[in-house]
Amino acid sequence: MARQPEDLVIRISRDIQTTLADHAKRFDRIDQRFEGLEQRLDEINEGMIAALGLASHAHVRDDSMKKDISDLKKRVKRLEAKV
Repeated sequence: MARQPEDLVIRISRDIQTTLADHAKRFDRIDQRFEGLEQRLDEINEGMIAALGLASHAHVRDDSMKKDISDLKKRVKRLEAKV
């Protein structure tokens, strides 16, 4: 006995549902991977910002110390000139 068109439609419908379920699982795994990558990139970004902040702070401090040393050298020269 030949299959009825309704039977074929049901079978095709079930195949489509199975495929969609498989795709949904795959997309869930991909979403999890992207969330992990996003978190890692956020951590790297935070680390870079902290590193840049420390570097700029060190640069400002270095400039300040150079100015202080220059001022002290000038004072020592003036004191030596008096003696």
